[in-house]
Amino acid sequence: MVSWSTITTIVLGLLSTVSMTSGSPIDKRAGTAYNYWETKAWGVNLGNWLVLERWMDPSIFTKYAPDAQDEWNFCKQASNPTKALQDHWNSWVTEDDFKRLQEIKANHVRIPVGYWAFIQTDAGEPYVTTGQKQQLERILGYCNKYGLYAIIDLHGLPGSQNGEMHSGHTTKIDFYSSYNIQRSLKTVQAVVDWMNGLDNKLKNRISAIESANEPRVNGNDQLQILKNYYQKAYNIIARSTFKVPMMFHDGFLGLDAWKGFLQSQNAVIDLHPYYAFPPNKNQDSIVKGICNSKSSTSSFHLPVFFGEWSLASGVQGTDPWFRKMMDTQISVYKGSGAGGTFWSLKNKINSREWSLQQLQNEGIVNNGTFTFHSNAQC
Repeated sequence: MVSWSTITTIVLGLLSTVSMTSGSPIDKRAGTAYNYWETKAWGVNLGNWLVLERWMDPSIFTKYAPDAQDEWNFCKQASNPTKALQDHWNSWVTEDDFKRLQEIKANHVRIPVGYWAFIQTDAGEPYVTTGQKQQLERILGYCNKYGLYAIIDLHGLPGSQNGEMHSGHTTKIDFYSSYNIQRSLKTVQAVVDWMNGLDNKLKNRISAIESANEPRVNGNDQLQILKNYYQKAYNIIARSTFKVPMMFHDGFLGLDAWKGFLQSQNAVIDLHPYYAFPPNKNQDSIVKGICNSKSSTSSFHLPVFFGEWSLASGVQGTDPWFRKMMDTQISVYKGSGAGGTFWSLKNKINSREWSLQQLQNEGIVNNGTFTFHSNAQC
């Protein structure tokens, strides 16, 4: 028989353990507005909104800056870029879009935004630096009204983390310099400070801060710089009064490159599985690729979020194929991972494989897609 003194010792030991683990990553993520460890995300990216992407809507470039290919040069060439962008921001995403998202039971938006919305730009950087935070707060208000959560995604970082137009500037990659790493960390801190200053009903709709979108990594030296940046960004976000996880992109290196990274921490890794770069023309190969990701995703030490994906591929876009590809991705991404956000909400090039709204209009996506995904192949 166990003595009373032994029982007392055990109980006191357990209480001590609880006390020591108070505030641990487990507690923090359980206390966040959205818990990726337990709840599955379904939603869409607000692409070409706060960071312009010409391929999605050439018309704004044609009207204001016909020779520009990215937001950097748009701001240099447009006669009044502040007015042009403000008009675009107000019209590209509206409350009606959130009503539509509620109809298909979406619970997430991922919002690409550039560093220039949060920190002072350097001399020679032409970005418009005012108005974006007010726009973000408008969208968080819609999220509050229609029951969605928002990921604040740092899509463009100082020096450009990938040299692509969607970072704001098509250029050589200079993100990995110590100077631009420090500016990027300053941006993360500015996002945290802005978030903590929000009204509770707005900040409670923020589910994560993504510290870098699609960084391109050339060699082990850059990988170590990126990991160090992520660790420091994580530390900044973890010190926030309002607790959110840090989301971080894998740099297209795959999960193996990140084994053990941020172990047991309040973090979520982000993957962007596309079948359009280069275009895969084989349906069976695409389905196999999606289904084969289940094992590595479900066994990873952090929640795996699929932050960008689409129906674009080399396969002819028939309705049956789109339903099959859509449902298979949803089934896998929410079944083995933390869910995901489709790229993107809309475009003006009549490309339904890149437009959740157009797919909704055509009945490929409906209010049962996320729940039942009845055309899934695995």
